[in-house]
Amino acid sequence: MVHLSNDGWLEGLTKEELQAVEEKGTFRSCRPRETVFYDGEKLTAYYLVVDGLISAYHQNSEGKKWVASLFSHGDLFPHVGLLNQARTYPASAETITSGTLFRLSRKAMAEILSTYPSVRAHLEQFLTEKNQELMTRISDSVFGTASGRLAAFLRKLVEKSGVRQADGRYLLKLNMTEQDIAEYIGVTPETVSRILRDLYDKRAAEKAGKGKLIIRPDRL
Repeated sequence: MVHLSNDGWLEGLTKEELQAVEEKGTFRSCRPRETVFYDGEKLTAYYLVVDGLISAYHQNSEGKKWVASLFSHGDLFPHVGLLNQARTYPASAETITSGTLFRLSRKAMAEILSTYPSVRAHLEQFLTEKNQELMTRISDSVFGTASGRLAAFLRKLVEKSGVRQADGRYLLKLNMTEQDIAEYIGVTPETVSRILRDLYDKRAAEKAGKGKLIIRPDRL
């Protein structure tokens, strides 16, 4: 049976408090490429990622995507409407992998923020980090190289979800296609493929089975 854990946005909550939060929402199993919500729809709920990987993206009239954020275990999305009166989703959200989400209505989320100060503190920290992340990505897209953007992306994933191995390397359960990565860092899939081959040659990365990579951050 799936339960919430006291990490990510819920870090610091007791077992009893986690149970109280669970009573306010519902769990949802998701398949890969499943839409969670669309840009511009009425904002009715928030989601905690129990497991899996979610992308928040914008799409133009020609179908081209720009991935604004990636969310994984412990993350909550979206972040609008929590400290302001936003009424619509600011982007579309889609599952990249299979996984489980915990859905909270807008009213339930407001109750949690007022009841548990630690959750509100995570919100304020998240907004600060998200602002810095977007500024960095904009700067990288203007001044950074494609190789640098991919290296920064892999380092971020290592920090967020990498499993340290005995030899100091990190296992990443990526489960992303080259198209997914390309949409996030703003390059073509062919460029991602070329850079990954270079990383394999330098032994900065190596394949470890379907959807998995072994990463040496010091060589990126």
